[in-house]
Amino acid sequence: MVRRLGSGGMGRVWLAHDAVLDCEVALKEIDVPPTLTEQELAARIARARGEARHAARLRNHPHVATVHDVVEEHGLPWIVMEYVPGATDLEAVVRRYGPLPPAEAARIGLAVLDALTEGHRLGVLHRDVKPANILLTSPAARTAHPAEEGQVLLADYGIALDPASGETRLTAASGIVGTPGYLSPERARGGEPSPEADLFALGATLYFTVSGEGPFDADTDAASLTALMLDEVTLPAQVTEPLASVVKGLLVKDPAARMRGEEAARRLAAVQAPPDPGPPTIPAPPAPVPPAPVPPAPGPSTPMPPSPVPPGTRVIRRRRRMPAGRTAAIVAAAVLLVGGAVWAGAALIGGSGTTSSSSSQTSAVGGPSPATATGPVPPYGEAVGLQQELHRGDCVSAVWNGEKFQGLPRLGLLDCVKDTPDGQALDMAEVTSLSDATQNGNAICAARLRTTVESLPDARAYAIPPSEQGWAGGVRAMPCLVFGRSTGIVGPVGTFRPVGQEIYLADTSVGDCVDSTTKEDGSQSTVLADCNVPHAEQVLGFVVPPGNVTYKSASETDSLKLCAQQYAAYRTGGHEVSAWTGGETGWNQGFRYVMCTLTMADGSKLPAGAVGSAQ
Repeated sequence: MVRRLGSGGMGRVWLAHDAVLDCEVALKEIDVPPTLTEQELAARIARARGEARHAARLRNHPHVATVHDVVEEHGLPWIVMEYVPGATDLEAVVRRYGPLPPAEAARIGLAVLDALTEGHRLGVLHRDVKPANILLTSPAARTAHPAEEGQVLLADYGIALDPASGETRLTAASGIVGTPGYLSPERARGGEPSPEADLFALGATLYFTVSGEGPFDADTDAASLTALMLDEVTLPAQVTEPLASVVKGLLVKDPAARMRGEEAARRLAAVQAPPDPGPPTIPAPPAPVPPAPVPPAPGPSTPMPPSPVPPGTRVIRRRRRMPAGRTAAIVAAAVLLVGGAVWAGAALIGGSGTTSSSSSQTSAVGGPSPATATGPVPPYGEAVGLQQELHRGDCVSAVWNGEKFQGLPRLGLLDCVKDTPDGQALDMAEVTSLSDATQNGNAICAARLRTTVESLPDARAYAIPPSEQGWAGGVRAMPCLVFGRSTGIVGPVGTFRPVGQEIYLADTSVGDCVDSTTKEDGSQSTVLADCNVPHAEQVLGFVVPPGNVTYKSASETDSLKLCAQQYAAYRTGGHEVSAWTGGETGWNQGFRYVMCTLTMADGSKLPAGAVGSAQ
């Protein structure tokens, strides 16, 4: 152990060095009073194991603090958790610096709501949402993009409960699990935990974030519970609309009438200030980008042109046979280079499939778009350059006039499959006013595309609002696009990829099932598979290596270590965890991600159906 980090309701937390994983971890020491009976001690140990097991189902979520493992020393449990340097809990931040502005509170609320929503989807309830269990990191603590805002992490699933597990509910001495002041009224009456109770606690947390005090604060826990049950919530003057409607809606005492998560997310997105300037301030449009030549159609005397080679074509795949313990040696695997593809693998048994365009609305480079033109006025302005409106599924190239994601890019239509797109239009948001589109467009699109963006390794949602001339000409649909942050998305994403479509690391999503297939030229490629039939691999998630990990060490050993650490819970029942990395060029450009997949240890196919957190 290095030093003590803090203490909580169940014990102390220490900074420690994991010799096996060769990294710093937070080690939670479970406080066991000497007066406990053997039965009570067993309950404490069961509770610790339950914390790790439930949290492991959310370990690939960007807004959940990861629990790696539970180890026992002299019969007592210690929980090995992710250590995030510089992380401070929300309660401490507000106590020290005062209430946060509404936009920052909305950003935090959206992140916590996203974690809760995913947990509820998997059947995991938090049951103790409060400011002290929300960690705020420094901007570069958990991300490969130091310019981004700090991460928001929901921590301490120590009293998490899986309602479907049939486990005995663990309660405190008072019979109530949770923190007075943040409990829902139905829970305070002894009712069963529910997603609605978690949402109530989030509402109380948002109240504290923008006011500096809880909605039911009192001198004693009993007084807090009394206020919770009897008093109506009065919002301070600084809690203004539209955030006030979210707080009020989540703090409704009747769970049946309480605001639902989807509605809260929509309203919080409207509160959050857009991360980028709305109206473009580009003094003059950049020079048009000449379209790439259309490859000639293959014929008897015309060889097929090679597949596009996006950044990072060299892919390393490492596989691990399932060891019985954490100290087992890592099994080395072959390193393959696949010509013209971004994936490589060893002994993948795959089906055949044909590639096709992701959408009937995508067009070849330089070719006409089937979208209806709006006339001589570009719908999104001269800077964007398009002469017709975008539709769902359209893929584009993007050239930014300055720093990426600042202002508006100059766009050109691409074929989603034959070309290498920078982005794709995934949704069209109907906007009610031009000012709403320009001022809140990015926040609107971020909320609409949140699930897709967070399932991709390196994506960002971005809005293309109508120009004044486009609005006057009747343009009311605002395209919500997803772009690759450090590289392009390479190919179509999400539901625009048919089964059998060749896929690349940058356009692969969490939960994807994949197979390999042999091309006409004899090379191997990886294609999207149907999860409802046996398949070779399934994507569990993506890991960002620590900053000191080099491309060489990641491709040789570290990627497998990271995946084995992150997804240790899946190494059962004949399964193994594999790791994939992109090429060195993409790595140097910022695409520093390791993709972790689930396979069968004996080389056979996974059975039909999604697995674990990849569902």
